[in-house]
Amino acid sequence: MELGLLSNSLLNPAVHWTTLAPPLFSAMREHFNARIIMPPPMSVRRLRDWRAVRAEVTKCDVLFWMQYAHRPEPAVHLAAALKPSARRAAFAFDAWKMQIDKIGYSAVLHGLDPCFVAYREAVEELRERFPRGRFEWLPFGIDTHSFRPRAEGKSIFAFWMGRRDEPLHQALLRYCEKRGLAYVYSDRGSYSADELGRIASSAEYFLVTPPHPERSGGYSPLVMRYMEGLAAGTRLLGVLPKSGEYERLLPLNAICQVAPDGSDLDARLEADERDPDRRRAVEAACAYVREHHSWKRRAEQIHQRLAFDTAFEFPTIERQGFNGELRREAPMGAA
Repeated sequence: MELGLLSNSLLNPAVHWTTLAPPLFSAMREHFNARIIMPPPMSVRRLRDWRAVRAEVTKCDVLFWMQYAHRPEPAVHLAAALKPSARRAAFAFDAWKMQIDKIGYSAVLHGLDPCFVAYREAVEELRERFPRGRFEWLPFGIDTHSFRPRAEGKSIFAFWMGRRDEPLHQALLRYCEKRGLAYVYSDRGSYSADELGRIASSAEYFLVTPPHPERSGGYSPLVMRYMEGLAAGTRLLGVLPKSGEYERLLPLNAICQVAPDGSDLDARLEADERDPDRRRAVEAACAYVREHHSWKRRAEQIHQRLAFDTAFEFPTIERQGFNGELRREAPMGAA
């Protein structure tokens, strides 16, 4: 298999993209000799660059890319069209409910084989509404270089990265101000990936909540934040998604669950601080996430699917609690 990875790195991607495609593509190039192809912006002045892209694309019999929802950037789409006979596959994230029709029609029209989707709820709906398509659940991976335990220790109490739920945010502000604790929260684009990982590692708690229903269309999926915090060696604090993905993939004893409005925050944190096993639980969860949910592991799973057309299995957590033992369930592609 000659695998080409169509990268948008020359197309001014969003800052958070650095923890998505780059670590995945690097792992696929390092371990499976895939070639990374970087289409330039669509401009007459870049014709020479486009000739080079075409030369690379024609060497591939499988093309793979990542996309926000129903389609990649036009330049990536054009690059994929330069070899019509190539098999195409993509990984769609932010597959919100209001995007399902577009994702489904696009995947069927372009013959994606398969279309990996980050959210289980979306996969179930896509399979039901588009039986001719090939949709498979593939949870996010983690940039384990940026998000890793560090030697600096825990110098801040809590860190909230990215979008915040205002009621819980305000409750945590009051909690920390009353006790003189350091609470750090990031604005979009204000930190590099490495800085975010460093801050996450230095926190006692890493805040997590599922996406707002108005943003997701009603889905409540497992997003990257849950895995990023654990990969950094930090205990989670927040709200579980309603999809059941967390309970299936991650240990429940690694998160301090609170009400979405923060009404029970004080009591929950006080009880959590009395738990003698909480640090040991986080250490075990950190090792587990880094082994089974890194982008390197996702690269292995994607390559297995594309090279051998075989479904891949993944370890799941016993619902009764994480005890360091794993069991295997249905193949990853099964919803």
